Parts: sequence; structure tokens; C-alpha cells
Amino acid sequence: MSSSSLVRAAGAVLLLLLFASAAFAARELSAPSRHYTKAASRRVDTVVIHYLSGINVDRSRWSDPNLCLEILRRYRVSAHYLIDRAGAVYTLVDERNIAWHAGGSIMPAPDNRRGVNRFSIGIELIATHTSGFTDAQYTALATLVRGIKSRHPIRAIVGHDQISGRRAVQLGLRKDVKPDPGPRFDWPRFRGMVE
Repeated sequence: MSSSSLVRAAGAVLLLLLFASAAFAARELSAPSRHYTKAASRRVDTVVIHYLSGINVDRSRWSDPNLCLEILRRYRVSAHYLIDRAGAVYTLVDERNIAWHAGGSIMPAPDNRRGVNRFSIGIELIATHTSGFTDAQYTALATLVRGIKSRHPIRAIVGHDQISGRRAVQLGLRKDVKPDPGPRFDWPRFRGMVE
């Protein structure tokens, strides 16, 4: 191997190490949420996918994970995980506990169970209704969900819009229709990565 090849290889390894350490450092910035219910035991069989951004708070920082965490705290809600635009995964609530992510909710028919928080894990992706989702987010989400499936007997993966949408409002479970993750979320792509 020539010396220029060795220098290029060493440079590539250094860049990978810098990227990995930056991603790790970013994950350390988050603080676990206090907005959850401790559960002595619970059976998790559902994953709920959401999106969140700071677009209505500070347009210049809409994708900043720290701003998104502050919004969750301000509204006294939580999710088990947050995935930023670069694919870094933040753990906010232990999977053993009940995160406050779904609100008034009902599973799609024929399941029809209400109170989806009790038996689900919530994952927030940083995005807006127009931004779509990054390749890094799809990769991180698929990896995370595969891990969740190895720990829990997951039988359903749904969007917040599927459990807290018009039907939930019509049944009087909530006042507002949740639109996330919305039509820009590529369900076939994601399901192909998870299965």
C-alpha cells in the first residue's frame, strides 16, 4: 500500500471517529423526561411514530434537539425516544415506563383498544409537515424498532395520526386531530427496513 493510500485510509478512519464521537456527544445533551408514569410491569406490543419540531417556536432552530426537548417539557408530554435529523437517538423515558405521547387515543379496528400509552413505545422524529424525513432518520428508526422488537412482542407499528386522528376526536377521546407522521413518512420504505 502506498503512503498516499495509507494517509487517505487514516484520514477516513479519523473522520469516522470524529463523526461517531460527535453523534455520541449530541446524545449526551439530552436529559431524561420527568413526564411519564412509572409502571411496575406492563406488556408493550405497539410502537407509535410521531414527528416534532420547533418551527412554531424558533424557525431558525426548528430541528435543534434541545429546543424539541424543551417543547416536550413545556407541554408536559414525552416519548420514549427522539431521533434528530442526523439520526442520533435520544432516550427520554425508559421502555418499562409509560411515556405521555399518544394522549386520547384508540387503536385502529379491529383492535380498538383505548389509552395507547399504556401498551406502546413512542418515538418522535424531528421533522415538520413539509420537511420529510432524512435517510439517517429512517436508518436510525429501523435499527431502534428492530431492537424494540427483540425486547417486546410488537404486533403493531402505527402513526400518531392513526390512533389520535379524526376517529379519536369523534369518539370524544381528544379535541384535536394529530397529523403525524403524515403523508411524507414513507411507510413501505420503513417497513421494508424493519422486516
